[in-house]
Amino acid sequence: MKIWIVHAFTDRVFTGNPAGVVPLERWLPDATLQAIAKENNLSETAFFVPTGLKGNYQLRWFTPATEVSLCGHATLAAGAMLLSELEPSLEVVVFDTHAGALIVRATPEGYTLDLPRVPRTQWTPQPELLAALGNPVVHDAFVAGYATIVLENESAVRNLQPDFAAVNRLVRGPKQGCLSVTAPADDGKPYDFISRFFAPGVGIAEDPVTGSAFADIAPYWCDRFDLESVVGYQASSRGGYVRAIQTLSSVRLLGQVSVYIRGELDSSISRLSNRLEAPDAPQRKKRRGRRALPPIFEEPTLPGMDLTPPEPPTAPPPPPTSHPAPPAEAETHAPRVLASDPK
Repeated sequence: MKIWIVHAFTDRVFTGNPAGVVPLERWLPDATLQAIAKENNLSETAFFVPTGLKGNYQLRWFTPATEVSLCGHATLAAGAMLLSELEPSLEVVVFDTHAGALIVRATPEGYTLDLPRVPRTQWTPQPELLAALGNPVVHDAFVAGYATIVLENESAVRNLQPDFAAVNRLVRGPKQGCLSVTAPADDGKPYDFISRFFAPGVGIAEDPVTGSAFADIAPYWCDRFDLESVVGYQASSRGGYVRAIQTLSSVRLLGQVSVYIRGELDSSISRLSNRLEAPDAPQRKKRRGRRALPPIFEEPTLPGMDLTPPEPPTAPPPPPTSHPAPPAEAETHAPRVLASDPK
């Protein structure tokens, strides 16, 4: 299985939003897809399989924590790899997704991605949420695909230090724990607006560059500035630019990509089942029963080895002498009596 790590919405590596791109011949178990995305540890990993129609694929996206219903930058990355390396004869690819049909085209300036345009509804953020953002001055707020807060100026967006746990708890819909914040660009900047996107609800504290959020924000700024197209800059630590054009039913994003890694996943991954809780333990050897010892081991010691303590040595004999010792008296015989001569 091939894999690319692609930095989307940028013309150079180490900026933009990184996405894993994994083409498949058929769908793997969901647990395996989630495990690959968790191991990649990128904001999204995109998986796609062919449908049988030329230029048409099914596409799914996984963060390290969960599957999501829409991801812009990973769709752009997947389309770019198909059009540039896997199917260079194609001019257009169509992805069938949970969010509907998404179209990616190659252009001289990069790649375009058509995302659905969601109507805006006015929204009043609750005081607890504003406190979690540091109580910024709010100019406007609305809900479309995501909840969005509009601040007064660029520095207000750049200086935000959100309480991510509170954002996850307080932003309830339509995407729980996902919040977009935007403001007009300062004078003289090469972009029209600035934004940041927080997504603790899907396991990402701050997303680097969020195509699906631009599908909400760009139409707002087109209407506010009375422009057909706008350029936005997402002010994350990596940063990235997106040009957006709104149509009657969609938002067309234009961005570039830069490939960071081309590689392959080990073929054994495709054979993994849903049983991913713990690795299999190695097979233990069966313990052998107690065997009878051969005769040589029947005694506690080997032949010729006597471990009993030796007897203490006897006293040495006395040295020789020139005067023999007197004979010992018999203890069991009575003394002899000599009779005298009667003469």
